[in-house]
Amino acid sequence: MPIFLVNWMRPGMRALHRVHLTQALQNDDRFETVRFRLAGPRERGSYRVVGSTRTNWILEDPDYPATDARLEVGFTDSPEDTDYWYWMNWIEPERSFMLGWHRDDDHPDLGPTHLQITQGGSVVDRMSVDPIDEHPGAIFYRRLEQLPNVLTRVIWDGDDLVGFDT
Repeated sequence: MPIFLVNWMRPGMRALHRVHLTQALQNDDRFETVRFRLAGPRERGSYRVVGSTRTNWILEDPDYPATDARLEVGFTDSPEDTDYWYWMNWIEPERSFMLGWHRDDDHPDLGPTHLQITQGGSVVDRMSVDPIDEHPGAIFYRRLEQLPNVLTRVIWDGDDLVGFDT
């Protein structure tokens, strides 16, 4: 874990996104461009940090079927407790594919945190995952570390997304 995370207190949402998460992606040479933006009207929370990347680092697989991707990350205070809600999405525009961890109240049957895969705007599969009840920086780095393994659990039938291999 990078040293600067040790000194993070509970930052305001703007500072968390504009400073800490933006710098984390800018300091990661796997990301080519990084931008801070306001969340869109259909997105929860106020801010997002978006990092554009090439997919070759994620699985170190020259045959991986997409070349470009972006990582979109957003946090907000939970209205129910002291934990953060968050959305961390890996998006491959070429395949109209999104894989995302979401901690919110959208799917109570799945528990506090779920993993979701979407293709062409339609949800294909969701599954409950263990929540990470830590600081946003720790959540961000742990989910980023989990990303390659989770991508290998996604099942495809040619160009069509099937679901998770559980």
